[in-house]
Amino acid sequence: MKKELTYEIITGLLVLLFLYTGFSKILDFKDFEISMRFQHMPGWLTAPMTYLLPGSEILVAALMVIDRTRVTGLFAFLAMMTVFTLYVGAAWLHLFPKAPCACGGVIKSLGWGLHSVLNLAYVFLAWMCLRYYRAPKHSTRKQKP
Repeated sequence: MKKELTYEIITGLLVLLFLYTGFSKILDFKDFEISMRFQHMPGWLTAPMTYLLPGSEILVAALMVIDRTRVTGLFAFLAMMTVFTLYVGAAWLHLFPKAPCACGGVIKSLGWGLHSVLNLAYVFLAWMCLRYYRAPKHSTRKQKP
């Protein structure tokens, strides 16, 4: 029971992160839109990503809340956070001439190094949760022959 509660709390933290960043981007959409224009991606991809990213974060958070879709949500969270982490790591290593952060809220004010650490921590937590929720649950009761 204690272990299950631990993973429920960790999943809650993942949900809160994506709700926070998704709604922060929506609430300050103009700033987010401007930041997205300066990202290092093909120009044709900028507009769709600007509109899809905040909604995707909120959708993934919702998937993690519902028991039936939690594993799907965790996989989506892990995939998105891995991509975000690779981008942040590339910016931290100065692989881009100029890389504005398009994250939402106070996360945008973190330096690239701290941002990388935070992202890696969330990637690790998501990976741990996936291992837990996908592991076969063994009953302690003896089964009748």
